[in-house]
Amino acid sequence: MNISISQPPPIRLTPRQITYYALNNTLPAYDSNYSFAVRIANQYGKLSKLIARILTVAILSMAIVRILESQLWELTGIPSLEKILLIILLSIFTIEYLGRLWSAPESCSDLAEESDDVREHETDHHYRFHYVISLLGIIDLLVILSILYNITSVDPNSWPNYVVVLGLFKLSRYIPGIEIVGAVVKKERQILTASLLCLGLLVVILSTALYLAERNAQPEAFKNIPTALWWGIVTMTTTGYGDIIPVTSIGRILGGVAMLGGIAMLAIPAGILASGFAEELRYREQIYNWEIISNLELFHDLDSSCIADITRHLRSIVLPKNTIVFKKNSSPNAIYFIADGAVEVQIYPRPPSPIILRKGDVFGEAGLLENRKRNASVKTISATRLMALDIHDFHRLANDHASLKSKIESINLSRKT
Repeated sequence: MNISISQPPPIRLTPRQITYYALNNTLPAYDSNYSFAVRIANQYGKLSKLIARILTVAILSMAIVRILESQLWELTGIPSLEKILLIILLSIFTIEYLGRLWSAPESCSDLAEESDDVREHETDHHYRFHYVISLLGIIDLLVILSILYNITSVDPNSWPNYVVVLGLFKLSRYIPGIEIVGAVVKKERQILTASLLCLGLLVVILSTALYLAERNAQPEAFKNIPTALWWGIVTMTTTGYGDIIPVTSIGRILGGVAMLGGIAMLAIPAGILASGFAEELRYREQIYNWEIISNLELFHDLDSSCIADITRHLRSIVLPKNTIVFKKNSSPNAIYFIADGAVEVQIYPRPPSPIILRKGDVFGEAGLLENRKRNASVKTISATRLMALDIHDFHRLANDHASLKSKIESINLSRKT
């Protein structure tokens, strides 16, 4: 199996696009084209990762500086260390904010290429304003102002000094788990709101009932309904501080009902979030698989129904470095798409340079089409995630979609020639 891979020319981005990609690890104008997105990641991925690590360390350092405060002198023996660190952090976050503000127009993915200067100016203003009023944009600005106040303030305990802790929300840009939590809560907000509303109604009802039951027995503990509400919240959330407890028989019965009701009501949001997480991860996996398949050059001309059928039948395989995917002369069992990582095709006698297939490439099609044993071995050269389409699913899809079979045959023929 002779495979020749030509390196495409590098993609030329404007300084503004490079800045946007370095800060966001994405470029919406190119993300819809998988091959372009991969090439941009290969060119600027290391820069984006470096910026992300610097900002992550800066965010964590900012929180540590604010928490330790004067203890920094005791730990290091450098009396001015706190202000030195704050000046460094102020410089980093100011450069980041200005960079995001400057590159904000590049977040527009539907800007027409023939836009005139007036249209471009209006678009620039719109997207910059959108960043400034966004939640993370406001947090970026508040963090800068708070650090500046920390440096110039003579009172280290004033509340503006502590606004910097909001900067921990900035980690959501670099930790996918936080972003997924937000997506799940947003998607399930109606059900979560309903369950929390029911919990609030039960707290009010049971707290009022307990106040009526306990006000004569414990006039100091249950002075009014707001005091009883504190008991209701503590009890129904199963916290149980024990600072206010019922002593009457009716009160204890109500307390037991509140405990059981609290457990039941808190279990509902937990179940909703668990199923929401599973559904969100499954959805993202399907979208990821769809993007890889639909943007492979092999499948550019296939209709959406064919790509959807392929995506549904794919199974994910994660392999560590130096793992044999299949050996020469083994029976063909699947065709493989590289979702992440790289593999080496080992042909004997070995060619002058190793044959490397990377993210977005396909291999293993020859054995399936020609119904013969593998004529090469394939080994991972890094941690690799493959998407496999089993031989039975492949032949069934090839029968249902003639265009898929002709595409696979064309790539097999091109590799032979």
